[in-house]
Amino acid sequence: APLAKTAGVCLECSVLTGLPSLSAQQEAVRQALLNTLTAAIHCAPGGAVHLAVDGSRHAVQVRIYPQSGAPAMPIPPRDRESLEMAGQLMALSGGTLVLETPVEPGRAFAACLTLPAAQRINVMVVDDNEDTLDLVQRYLEGTRYHAISVRDPRQVLAAAANDPTPDVIVLDVMLPGVDGWEMLGRLREHPRTGHVPVIVCTILPQEDLALALGAAAFLRKPVSRQALLAALDTQTRGN
Repeated sequence: APLAKTAGVCLECSVLTGLPSLSAQQEAVRQALLNTLTAAIHCAPGGAVHLAVDGSRHAVQVRIYPQSGAPAMPIPPRDRESLEMAGQLMALSGGTLVLETPVEPGRAFAACLTLPAAQRINVMVVDDNEDTLDLVQRYLEGTRYHAISVRDPRQVLAAAANDPTPDVIVLDVMLPGVDGWEMLGRLREHPRTGHVPVIVCTILPQEDLALALGAAAFLRKPVSRQALLAALDTQTRGN
């Protein structure tokens, strides 16, 4: 904004609601956007820079273009290098930057930055406490993770074996009427869930036991959103 103000450039933004979640390197994408906006401001002295964000289930697109009342200026070499760097930064997250030049009188270029939507990852959360299930649901809102809540421990194996098979399981071992440690073992032995990482999340200080019995990770309650998301990211890396 300070650069635009100094150059007498008006920034006009529009953002579509309901966009999908992204799995991207935030700093790299941020720098790519800054590089592109800076180049656009340099090419629109006394004019405007338009930024529009839209998308679909599969991708999010950011369109940026400068508009000047004067004839379109060629992109300065320094800004052209910045735009090339922006394309490389987008590629780190599987994205692209497509540049059109010149577009029309008064518009030096139009840039379209595209990022693929994050693949949804199913997280089965096994806990008999309704408040805990609600809390995890809130923690996962706006992320690539989709919570599948299971409150009745007797339904765990059946639910885990049904479609969609969970990509990761968060298990509280303090369950009514069921030995939670035995449940962990049964999940590890079941042909449909044996490959699914299980994160034990409990108030009990039993990390060594959990890992010895086959848990992929351990979280001690009460758990923070940051800790939960970090554990999920570690267990689903590559998805």
